[in-house]
Amino acid sequence: MSKKLLVVLVLAMLLGTVVIGGKALPRGVAVAQSDEMNHTISVVGCGTVEVSPDIAYLNVGVTVENKDSTQAMDDLTVKANAIVEAEKLAGVKKEDIKTTGLSLYPVYSYDPDTGKQTLEGYRGSESFSIKAELSNAGKLLTIASKNGATDIQGIVFDVSNKDELKLKAIENAMKDARAKADAALIETSYKVTGIKTISVESAPIYPYPVYRDISAKGAEANVPVEGGIIGVDANVSVVFYFSLT
Repeated sequence: MSKKLLVVLVLAMLLGTVVIGGKALPRGVAVAQSDEMNHTISVVGCGTVEVSPDIAYLNVGVTVENKDSTQAMDDLTVKANAIVEAEKLAGVKKEDIKTTGLSLYPVYSYDPDTGKQTLEGYRGSESFSIKAELSNAGKLLTIASKNGATDIQGIVFDVSNKDELKLKAIENAMKDARAKADAALIETSYKVTGIKTISVESAPIYPYPVYRDISAKGAEANVPVEGGIIGVDANVSVVFYFSLT
């Protein structure tokens, strides 16, 4: 087969959209080049590993208001400490509780008739991230609610064997890259014969946050928390050699 015909066939295949695993692959994922000595094809492979999470990061907080700024901070300190101490008594380690936000700002009212603002008081807030086993997350959310938390800002799910999953995602991405290279050459007399270069880009776990309503405060049952599925992505850029069979 002539080189011109090979180029036409490869370009024709790249103009369409390939669908693998329900996902449309981007156009131009395979590019073939040739000269008198070498034939190469550049491919981007995508790999994903989906698992059930076993870790949850609970984002909870408390907000207070008072006409006096000092008293607002004192009230906030008391309520925030109550949440932290209750979580510790429930078995959460000190290093697994982290302050993620702390603020104090004035609150004004606005009179549309006069256009004036009047200082009404001060609002203080503190938020925490609490690391927990997923099976214990609902219990810890309920404890935070019963001990003064006024805000549950969301949950981020994670896994404990993240590094192992990243390696598996890279392995899947390499299989995907090879499959794309083979597909691009399937109607030609050429076959993949080797690898010139590999570049690996491992993406972080992508979490699915879950938001809960604090209105269930005081209920005896723990808030249900379902982790669903999270995934680990990896991309590889591979340049394959190919030649006539």
